[in-house]
Amino acid sequence: MRLDFDLSAPWSEADWDALSAEERERALRFLRHEDRLRMIATRASLRRLIGERLRVAPAALRFDAGHYGKLELVGAGVFFNVSHSGEFALIALSKHWDVGVDIERIDVTADIPGLAAVALTREEGEGIDAAGFFERWVAKEATLKAVGLGIAEKLQAFSVQPGQGDFYELHHAEADWGDLRVARLAAPPGYAAALAWKTPSAPGG
Repeated sequence: MRLDFDLSAPWSEADWDALSAEERERALRFLRHEDRLRMIATRASLRRLIGERLRVAPAALRFDAGHYGKLELVGAGVFFNVSHSGEFALIALSKHWDVGVDIERIDVTADIPGLAAVALTREEGEGIDAAGFFERWVAKEATLKAVGLGIAEKLQAFSVQPGQGDFYELHHAEADWGDLRVARLAAPPGYAAALAWKTPSAPGG
């Protein structure tokens, strides 16, 4: 699901009412209105989506942060992930698989060689431009979120390359990552987005 924001508008009272007390407190800790609006609208939409899937009241859902800060649902029942950047957010849901999603605004003024040296392998970063960097960055971040790792973990331990259609070719040597896939998502102009999902390894695999 994609959310489109009007960052100059007030946040919805219905969205505000859907949040827990802790979520409201956290939203108010953001200094900028646009950051508050993104958090409030995204979390309220997530609650409604999951509540509809599980046939429970959105306000009854309880979330917790995993070891690397990835949001988890207490009591399980559904896998999900969220990402927001600029005027957009993405929410991924699955009943069966761990998922990771990422969207980023393509910053053409960024220090691409410097970022590539930290985030990409030498093969990935060779001759890359801003659009190419952010396409790989969202694929890498979505992948790490799907396997439950922080973004600082293993960035250089795997690589993503354009594959067939919207799929990336993923190269790694992590036996516990199971059957891991990552694909490019359609994104608004000036943005890049990707979705990753991880199915369990086959017995003995």
